[in-house]
Amino acid sequence: MRIGKPNTDALIRLQKFLIPISGGLSVSAVYIIWVDFEQILPQSVSMLFGFVLLTFLLSYAWTWIEYTKVQRLKEAISERESQKKSSQQHKLNQLSFKERDVLNHILAGKSHKEICAQLFIENSTLKSHINHIYKKLGVRSKKELILALK
Repeated sequence: MRIGKPNTDALIRLQKFLIPISGGLSVSAVYIIWVDFEQILPQSVSMLFGFVLLTFLLSYAWTWIEYTKVQRLKEAISERESQKKSSQQHKLNQLSFKERDVLNHILAGKSHKEICAQLFIENSTLKSHINHIYKKLGVRSKKELILALK
């Protein structure tokens, strides 16, 4: 017998039944109050208390299931982000030294003329490096490149 956290997948599947059950309990509680309004019997009071308590517990279960869903979603998003970052790092590692140098100048906001002057290369060579960078990083423009590396 396994003791510990309940199977959240099963609870998520059963979540769709919580609202109708809570509604039925609420209607039952209202019925007890409506019918026994003039003469409230002791067993009616205990049943009413039981219905209210069960409705509260079902509401708590609903909230707990929603919280669990949000936590799973947060974990999935953070895992996807970490995979994206490791993939991005792998792509950056494929760049040659000169391509990294060109990339740093591009990210610094320098123009093509400034980059050519600082690296002592021709404009055609710079364009070749930029095309290789785009291809290796899987982008098509300077905007995409900057957004991908943020």
